[in-house]
Amino acid sequence: MADTTEQLITRVKNRETIPDSGVAYSDDVLLEFLDQGLKGFLVPAIEATLEEHFVVSMDTSMPAQPSYPLGSPPVDVGNVIMIPGESTGLRLRDVYLVGNDGSFYNLPRLTPSQAAAQNFGNVNWSMSYNNQTSAVGGFFLQGNQLQIFPYGLASNKIVRITYQRAPLDLCLTSDAGQVIAITGDTVTIDKVLPWYGVAQAPYPPTHVNVISNELPHDFVQNALIPTTVYTSYAPLADLELQSYVSNQLLLPTGTGANVQVGDWVCLKGQSVFAMNVPKELLPVLVQKAAEMVLESAGDREGQQVANKTYISMMQMALVQLAPRVIGKPIKILPTNSAFKASRIRGVIGRR
Repeated sequence: MADTTEQLITRVKNRETIPDSGVAYSDDVLLEFLDQGLKGFLVPAIEATLEEHFVVSMDTSMPAQPSYPLGSPPVDVGNVIMIPGESTGLRLRDVYLVGNDGSFYNLPRLTPSQAAAQNFGNVNWSMSYNNQTSAVGGFFLQGNQLQIFPYGLASNKIVRITYQRAPLDLCLTSDAGQVIAITGDTVTIDKVLPWYGVAQAPYPPTHVNVISNELPHDFVQNALIPTTVYTSYAPLADLELQSYVSNQLLLPTGTGANVQVGDWVCLKGQSVFAMNVPKELLPVLVQKAAEMVLESAGDREGQQVANKTYISMMQMALVQLAPRVIGKPIKILPTNSAFKASRIRGVIGRR
């Protein structure tokens, strides 16, 4: 069964016998209901299973950190990582420090008060510094920033964060192009994209992504960037078109290597699929959108009946999501806790 937004909209119409014409329930309106149902209901339900459906990783190479000068704190210190805007709820899954020997350590989260209570901030701290025999390094959050503490903890190392990447905004298939041929980096799509050359907020109209037509409809992998062990592959999530003539797009050199006929080219930040959502939940998404139609029409009784159906469908669908490894439902916890892994002897000593 096809699962582009065009097919999902058709199913919403069929479920509630919505006419094909009419501004009140146009495809744009139904698309908005589907997008709201995806972000407001399906994604939280999937995340609640704790089965890592949306989890990806990001590595940041931290620079060498300066010594703490006497009398005043250092400025422009590279100990800060911004929480990715694409993460659901602006949340992180985990924060790791990757040592020079390849080992990685799960850093504990501190509150700013816990960090301040340890009475040090110097990059050159040690077990004997200020009698800190049980000092704990880690990170704390400040707004949407991750602050490594103390700031020298990750000097010349890699900080790896994992987070749940939200599905992209849904778009109509008429606003995206399906690949019908590809030669090198020249991609031929099935139509002339209507938005090319027209200002699009918040992204430039020449920036696109490429989504796989195969389940689970994730980004196509960028063949130019090697994948480091234990990390997520680099996606074709933001490509600047080099040229666009009729229905032929020229992608940046080398980025067309993994693109296949049937894949979709969308404006950056958009997708014709509910990305990485298990197909068993798509009927649930359709039902939620249909319920929203009834609610917007003022049919309170019909909406309540539709909501009961939605709840029942969601409960049945979630049974199929967890445990994700049926033969191994129990997750083994690490023998070295996060706090043990980040003690000074284990992390600072591995320079």
